[in-house]
Amino acid sequence: MCLPFLAPLGMAMGASATATGMASAAAVGTMTAANIAGVGLSALSAYNQASVAKDVARNNATMAEYAAKDATTRGEKDAMETRRRAEALKSSQRAGLANHGLDIGYGTAGDIQDNTDFFGIADAQTVRDNAAREAWSRRAQGANYSAEANASKPWLAAGGTLLSGAGQVASKWYTARG
Repeated sequence: MCLPFLAPLGMAMGASATATGMASAAAVGTMTAANIAGVGLSALSAYNQASVAKDVARNNATMAEYAAKDATTRGEKDAMETRRRAEALKSSQRAGLANHGLDIGYGTAGDIQDNTDFFGIADAQTVRDNAAREAWSRRAQGANYSAEANASKPWLAAGGTLLSGAGQVASKWYTARG
């Protein structure tokens, strides 16, 4: 049973429902656009982070090589200083032995000087070996940094974020439309 005096009320209710539907569609569109913009910004951020990580790893590799060269240079300098100290000790020994009237080129006096030479050379070589080990360690660290830089793929990071975000946007869109 239709009452004619209620017709304007029904039309108003229908118009209200239509306006509500249009507002709801506009809200879904706005929400979807905001989600898409958010995904785009997240992808850009992922790209920038991966790019910075790649640059930092390359810089660390360069610095590791500088540290390796420095270790080698310091090692050689320290080895020369070790040899210089051994020669100074040998000179002191020679003066002391000669001061006591011993023949410095023969017997115990000669053996003492030979031992000083031997241990001076051995100590200098130990210093060089330690420097070489440090340089090797720095270069190995640099190789790890280089591998890290080569493995960093900014476009892949951005693409993964875009794919993940697209799935989230689609899910929200279907839920809102549903």
